[in-house]
Amino acid sequence: MDVTTGRGFSIIELLAALTIAGILAGLALPGWNRLLPGQHLTSATRVVHSELQSIKMRAAAQNLSYRLVYTANSLEYSIEKNGNLVSTKPLPDGVSITKGGTISFSPRGTASGNRVRLQSRDGSCQQVIVSPTGRVRVCKPSACASDC
Repeated sequence: MDVTTGRGFSIIELLAALTIAGILAGLALPGWNRLLPGQHLTSATRVVHSELQSIKMRAAAQNLSYRLVYTANSLEYSIEKNGNLVSTKPLPDGVSITKGGTISFSPRGTASGNRVRLQSRDGSCQQVIVSPTGRVRVCKPSACASDC
């Protein structure tokens, strides 16, 4: 603030602006918290989809078999190469795998068809499906227990 010209904001104006900003933030916070579980689920689905595409390509490039291994109610999944553990990776916060299984990729790019079922804290679900031909896709089932 320039003291000689009197330009700037008074303390009262600054407090009023901060109060209004605080009230608006307080009103927006519950809506933001409802969005987070869906964002975490979408993020987890993208991570698993990307991981499956990656191991499919690595299997073909290295002429080795790769597997994605996941267990029910797990917060992580594992990657194996020729039956040996390569890495274990966590899912984003608040997302779990609802049913266990494995998805294997051969060096030819074909796969053991299966799906990874993911569920967020708020009960919404998404699935990453791998067909026997090696196609990887994402879907949103109408109910978590059903397939899409």
